[in-house]
Formats: sequence, structure tokens, C-alpha cells
Amino acid sequence: MALPDDERARPADAVTANLDADGKELMLDRLLDYLAQPSVSATGEGFPAATHRAVREMKLAGLETRVIDTPGRPAVFGHRAGPAGTPTVLIYGHYDVQPAGPLALWHTEPFVPVIREGRIWGRGTGDNKGQHFAHLQALRLLLETDGGYPCCVKFILDGEEELGSPHLAALVTDNAGLLAADVVIWSDGPVHASGRWCVVHGVRGALAVRLTCRGASRPLHSGNFGNVVANPAWTLVSALASMRDKAGRVVIEGFYDDVPPVPAADEAAYAEMPLDLARVLADAGVAEMDPAHGELDYYHRLGAIPTLTINGIETGDLKRTIIPNEATARLDVRLVSGQDPARVLAAIETHIAKVAPDAEVTAEMGMPASRTPLDNQFTPLLAGAIAAVTGEPPLLVPALGGTLPDYVWTSILGAASLGLPMANIDEANHGPNENLEVDRYLTGIAISMSVLRALAAQPAGAPS
Repeated sequence: MALPDDERARPADAVTANLDADGKELMLDRLLDYLAQPSVSATGEGFPAATHRAVREMKLAGLETRVIDTPGRPAVFGHRAGPAGTPTVLIYGHYDVQPAGPLALWHTEPFVPVIREGRIWGRGTGDNKGQHFAHLQALRLLLETDGGYPCCVKFILDGEEELGSPHLAALVTDNAGLLAADVVIWSDGPVHASGRWCVVHGVRGALAVRLTCRGASRPLHSGNFGNVVANPAWTLVSALASMRDKAGRVVIEGFYDDVPPVPAADEAAYAEMPLDLARVLADAGVAEMDPAHGELDYYHRLGAIPTLTINGIETGDLKRTIIPNEATARLDVRLVSGQDPARVLAAIETHIAKVAPDAEVTAEMGMPASRTPLDNQFTPLLAGAIAAVTGEPPLLVPALGGTLPDYVWTSILGAASLGLPMANIDEANHGPNENLEVDRYLTGIAISMSVLRALAAQPAGAPS
């Protein structure tokens, strides 16, 4: 789409805000067509066509593109040089999506995207196709309005994020030179609950652990064997209960050892973040926050300290009077920056060895936390670029409570990594009726253009 000459020199927000109806419709039609291609990494639905489609979209955005094979789903990489001396920006997204799930719960067909009531409905709209596609459309507009990019741009799409990105760390390690960048930009998840745009500076890590206690060779009659054969369910619940004190604080030795103090810049950022706690709690169907860590407020609980959560317990049979022969619990730990998943796992193993020596502890996954300090040189540029588009400064979020493979950029690549979420808070990612607000998608395109232009003012430090 070529824009009139009198619009070519306008700032990014003006370019997109003044697109005529046909221009906006084109932006939406392109996204709808992209979303219609299934790309379910868990089942393989839509592959390898989904990879070919990601390559096509990168090429249309002006990127020199290649496929990077992994032992699982491939990644897609693109690159285009910018003016000499400008920095290198690496944009990360993922082109795989979650399975559709129960079709009866969808109001539309998951892979037949539609626009209704100001929203785009379909699997992948918010997570993550709609968000990284906004960046790709920004690149296409930059080519049309400016004749090129304002800085060097690299773009990588992960094909396995919904599987936990099991091969991404090795990919980044093996291709560190190819991926080298001054700053990594990613767009995933929703904006702040208040609706404010934000810049995210990190994520918590995750450790998933399975705890299994075993007893007899088979389930036994509770009357004939009660008090004779030990019940592994009692062993399990006792072991679980031993991990926290009555106030709810984790008592596993060493669990909090590597948790750093909250930096002053983070404290200031937390103080600026709006919160309607009553609404949050009401929406969750509870009257108060967990009494554990009662001295901490909402945002410190989500970003500054680790968690220990029982995800579920499996044992026995609610319809039979038996002594179960096996009991299993799955736990997850959300880690903060400074914590090593291996060290936390070792602390859990040591604790369980004391309280339930015969229990089996199995690690299912471990992913480190990731942080970019708020006082990095790129955040002011991003914040200003967002404000230029939206008319309001973004919130600076120290860290999300959830987990993304952000550590590959900060720890392996050694780059600053900043999140620019574009989805609405009720995007319903992973669930039925996933959606993305039309205005957020279009504004996201404008923000991406504005951000790249702003970052071009930063001196280059990484090879292009």
C-alpha cells in the first residue's frame, strides 16, 4: 500500500492514524489471512505450511529470511540492514499457537478469524500472531513511507513457544553471532489491567517438579489393610505441608537465599502502577490476598519474590474405600532474578529427603528468570515513542509474574530485552474465544514504527 506523498514525512502515529478506511482494512485483511493458517506446535496441525507462511510474511516485510531447523519445530529468522551507525534491534515472537481446545466453547471457528464488536476473534490473535504481525506490518509501512528501516532490524519467530521453547536456548547459543543485537523487543501477553500501555523489563522464571510417593503394589481394601499398610497419600500431604509454615511462608532451607533486594528504580515503578485490588480479588472470587507475605503489596508479590504452588494432586478413588498405592503432586516455583533453578531444585530435593525419604522428586522443566534494569539506555526511548503515539506515557513494569524464555536474550545473548505487550487484558489467550482489539492491533503498528525510529538515535554497539 503506497501512501500519499504528503503523509510520507509524518510521524508514525500520524501515518497509521490517518490511514483511510481502505488502508486499515488492508492491515486487518492481512492479519485475518495470516491467522487462518493453523500452527499448533503441540500436535503439528498446520506444519510445515505454517513455517512457509512465516517465511513469506517476513519477506513481504522486506527481510532477508532463512529457516533455522531445530530438533522440533523450526524457527524463522529475518534481517535487514539500516543506515550505518544505527543500532541493531532484534524483534522476537512466536508463530506457533495453542490447540483450539473444546470447540463447543468457541463462539466462532478457531481458525476462521472474524471481526466482531471491534475485536478480531480466533486462535493466535493475541498469542502471538497478532502481536508480532503488527511489527511486520510496521516494517512494511516503513519501507513504503521511508524507503527503508531507520535502524538494523533482525526478526526471529519461535515455532515452539507454546511447548516451552525447549530448543530456543541451544538455537541462540549456536547462532549468537547471527542474532547479536543491541536490544531485543518482544510483544506478548496483555497490557496492564488498567488498559495502559507498558514497557516490561523482565519475567519470573519457572521450575516444575513432580513429587511421587508409593506404597503397596496395588490399591488395597481400607478395612482389611488399614493400620497395616502405609498410605502414600498421607505421606504426600505431610510432605507438602512441611514446605510452608502456618503463615504460608516457604520453609525449605535456602529457598529465599538468592532473592535480591528490590532496586530503588523498581520501587518507584511499583508505586506508579495503578491497582484496583478489590476488583482483582472480586474477579478471582476471593475476599483477600493470600495471608503469606502479608507485609507485601500486590505488585511485590507478583514480581519481587518466588512462589511455591501445588498445581494438583492425584491419588486414590473418591468412589471406593481403598488405600491408594500411589500419590503424586505437581508443583511449580516461580523464580525471581538471581535464583538458579538447579539450586532451588536441590533445596527441594534435600528437604523432601528429610521429611519423606522414599518419595521421588522429578524435575519436569526449569527456566531462569530474566531482568533488564529499568535504568537501561533504551527504556526512555521506548517510553517516549509510545507516548508520541498514544498521548500517554507507558507504565514501566519491573517484571511480569509469569514466565517467558526471555533469559536467552539477557543471559545468553547478553542484550537488553524489553517487552511491549499489545493485547487487551481479556485476550483469552490459551482459552476459547481468543481475541485482539482492532484498535490495539492498529495502534501496535504505529508504536512499532515509532519505537524503531526512536531507537535509531541510539549509537550502535552490536554488529549488524
